Order: sequence, then C-alpha cells, then structure tokens
Amino acid sequence: MKKAGLLLVTITAVWGWSGCSKADAPVDPPQFFIEVIHTATARFDDFFASFGEGVTNSEKLSFVEPLASLLLKDITVSAYVITYRTVDYYGNPIVASGTVYFPNDTHIRGVVEVAPIAFIQKTSGASGRIPSTEAMQSCFGYITIIPDFIGYGVSQDIYHPFLEPEITGRVAYDMRQASREFLRTIGYELPEKTNIAGYSLGGSMAMAMVRYYQEHGEDVKIDKIGIGCGCYEPAAAFDAFARTGKSSYCLIPTLIYSINKYHNLNLDFSKIFTGDLLANYEEWLDRSDEHNQWFIQDRIGSDLHNYMHADFFTEEKNEEFNKVYRILKELSHVDGWTPEKTIYLYHAEDDESVPFECALYAYEEFTKRGATISFFSGTGGHVGYAAQMFISLYLYLILR
Repeated sequence: MKKAGLLLVTITAVWGWSGCSKADAPVDPPQFFIEVIHTATARFDDFFASFGEGVTNSEKLSFVEPLASLLLKDITVSAYVITYRTVDYYGNPIVASGTVYFPNDTHIRGVVEVAPIAFIQKTSGASGRIPSTEAMQSCFGYITIIPDFIGYGVSQDIYHPFLEPEITGRVAYDMRQASREFLRTIGYELPEKTNIAGYSLGGSMAMAMVRYYQEHGEDVKIDKIGIGCGCYEPAAAFDAFARTGKSSYCLIPTLIYSINKYHNLNLDFSKIFTGDLLANYEEWLDRSDEHNQWFIQDRIGSDLHNYMHADFFTEEKNEEFNKVYRILKELSHVDGWTPEKTIYLYHAEDDESVPFECALYAYEEFTKRGATISFFSGTGGHVGYAAQMFISLYLYLILR
C-alpha cells in the first residue's frame, strides 16, 4: 500500500528533463526501419484496462486508478507499429515488427525497452493488442519500444524459437536500431541510455536482451533492469515441473516442439508425450488461433501426468528426454556471462506457471560471480505478483 500511495503522490511531479533531443531530418537511407504499418492513440485508462482483472483488482492498485486517471487525463500516447529488417534463427534476412509508443503533450523523459508478455498463439504479438500492457509508462513521459519478436506480428508464420537467448537479443537490438531510424523521421534522436523490462516469457526475453546489449550493444547504455517471473533456467524449470507434476500454463509441449524443430533432435514423441496430446501434438502445437493456450489447457489440464510420458517424472528420464535436457542447459539465460548492471529480479514463490527455482538459480549464480542482484519475492501467483513489479518499475521511472 505504501508504494501505491507514493505512486499517486509522485505522479503529480513535473517532469524535469527531456531524455530525447530534436534530430535533423535523416540523410542516409535507413538500414533497419522499413515503414509504419499502423498507428493508434491511447490514454491512461486504456493502458490500465489492458492489464486485466487479475492485476487491476489488486488491493495495491485499488485506489490508484481513479486519481491517476484524473491526473493523466490530458496525456495521450501515439503508437506506431513499424516493420524492420532483422534475421531469423538461422541468420537469414527477414522482416519483423514491433511498436514504438511516443508520449504526446509532455516532456520526453527517457526510453524503456520492454520484452512483451507472450501467449502461445502466433496472432498474439504486442503490436496486435494496442494499447499494450507493457507500455503504460509512456503515460509518464517515456518512449516505449516493444519488439514482437520472431513468430509474432508480421513474422507470425515463422515458428517462434522459444527461450533461445541469442536470437532473442539480436532481434530486440535490431528493433532498437529501427526505432532510432524511425524516431528521426518525426524529429527525435534516440538516446544511448535505456531501461529494460519484461515479465513472464517477456522476463526471459528481457534477460536475453540485457546480455546481448552488454556484449554487442556498443551504442547503448543500460540504466534500470526490471525483470519478473521469467524462465531464465529452463532445465531448473523442468526439474521443478517433474517434481511437482503440475503446471498451470501449457508451454512445456510447445517449448519441446520448438527445441526439436530448431535443434534437429528428431525426437520420438511417443517417449515424450502421452494420451490425447501424443495423438494430436502436430495439430495442437501449430500456434494457431484455433489451438490457443486455452484450447490446449482445456484438453490437457494442469496435471502433467495427463500428457507427459511417465519417464519425465523419473530421475533417469529416457534417451529422448535426455536430448531435450542437453538443449535446455544450452538455453540457460544465466550461465556463461555476468551482468554488469544491477538487475531487479521479481518472482512469486507460489508461481505455478514459471517455477520459483528459475529466479533462485539466477540470483545464486549471478551473485557467485559478483553481479549485483536485488531479489524480491512474495506471493500472489504468476499473474497477481505482476502488480508488485510494475508498481516498483513505475515508481522508479517517475522518481528518477
């Protein structure tokens, strides 16, 4: 409650500086940005409603919305869906999309790059749900950049490479470069300093972005990193799922299917799945609107014993699961690097979608290597705990 009250007080502050500067008209042809394919306008009420009842009904936010809506009623945000050049998992040139949210009627205070919350179906990219939950900070004066990533938006016919950190970071960085070129066309120069955030699958993507920017982004300086409830260590997540036998979200089959596709494992799925999923996995895991997460969840439920082969729950596994586990370790978003900037890490202890062990692994391994990790945990489940992270992020952005 204290954080929510402070949020109301600080919303009334006068924005003290402009993080973006006026730019001359672009001279060189853009290397990344292609075109704007859609525009829209939104207000605070629109952004707040996009969180859904699981967050908006939270006690922490129950008295925030009416007053914040009044204080921010004159602020509008323009959303520009752009297309840009990047590469696919194999390095082949492709066209991807994303959204740049630009605040109107207020000083531009800085930039936030957000990895979006992702659903299974390919039509659920952030550019297709404007206003996007992840862009509400634009009402406080921040340009928000949200890539769709491969497999969503205009690249939706490509199967999304789930939890693949290297290509995730590359596609996000190319979106940043495209956003820089686009902003020049409307008279603004993107600053070097940025903030990175993400929640759920977006949390994993945000971690991949931090690593990629640190290792390859010579023209970017990261300020704040806020990441919540992400699957940073897929092997630890699978271990937890095997131990508990429960998952409230049906991503496990889709992740295994993606791993098999991109790593050429040639899995024998009769040793991976069982029941109706085994009989229908090629059709059900096509990421279509017809076979969305609710369709799949209704048919397989949250008890993993309904659809995972019995060997999944043993210590020895089987040869097919061992193939998967070798790749899961390669897809660690934690191993092999050390963050140079402080990471603010959030995770619900009672998260049944992404096990708490993922955040615990990240915290323990990073701190062993000398990184500074501010670790916050609590209860509320995967959806309910989102309010904790977002309130903290908004407070920082307003008070800075």
